[in-house]
Amino acid sequence: MRQHQGVPDAVRLLSVRKVHGKQRGVVALNGVTVGFGRGTFTAVMGPSGSGKSTLLHCAAGLDRPTSGSVLLGEQDLGGLSEIRLTTLRRDRIGFVFQAFNLLPALTVWQNVTLPLRLAGRKADRDTVTQVIDRVGLGDRHRHRPGELSGGQQQRVAIARALVTQPEVVFADEPTGALDTRAAREVLGLLREAKELAGQTIVMVTHDPVAAAYADRVLFLADGEVVGELLEPTADEVARRMTHLGAWADERPQDGPRLTGSVR
Repeated sequence: MRQHQGVPDAVRLLSVRKVHGKQRGVVALNGVTVGFGRGTFTAVMGPSGSGKSTLLHCAAGLDRPTSGSVLLGEQDLGGLSEIRLTTLRRDRIGFVFQAFNLLPALTVWQNVTLPLRLAGRKADRDTVTQVIDRVGLGDRHRHRPGELSGGQQQRVAIARALVTQPEVVFADEPTGALDTRAAREVLGLLREAKELAGQTIVMVTHDPVAAAYADRVLFLADGEVVGELLEPTADEVARRMTHLGAWADERPQDGPRLTGSVR
């Protein structure tokens, strides 16, 4: 699969296969090769059980593939010890999940700066202030999560993901627990991170409207990449997902694949 011409990959999976369980294991990813160009925003979609979250976890170094390689820039994650892998994730990768994963006893400021403290790095006050302001919580930095709405809590989680200035931000259903307005604000922040800071965003979602914020939508079925859309609209994504759902349910084992160019 080709990346955007002239754009190097921030993350690349090469023939990645992931099998869960040793006896009669379930194949979650079946030889996936795909790149995510630097400074791009990709949404990953597919039917339930298609391998979306497994792809995200392997790409982010949260899970090791059964075979194949994952590269973050030029670094092959496969040869790293758990300690080195943890350090790399902490320094070069940001995470946003559907569950906000904030510590309830800490303030907004303390939650945002937690990754820096865990890394033994001193938080630069100006940088932290700028990140919190960017997510629209400049007047709430002394508040605790319980004093914030769900949308505000997810914005804290995004600020926490961005404060280390990571190369790649992985987001797993980041709007799944939010109402329409809050979801739109969160997606706008992710797109802003791509456009203003040049960060690479990889987002798993089931929502065609959310996917339309991305530059590209990557479709998975049965652990394989089966198509993509560039510059997607919500209607185009919904139509493809409808087709893909029927295709995934009804095709024979060796039947035809969904057509579409893939990089």
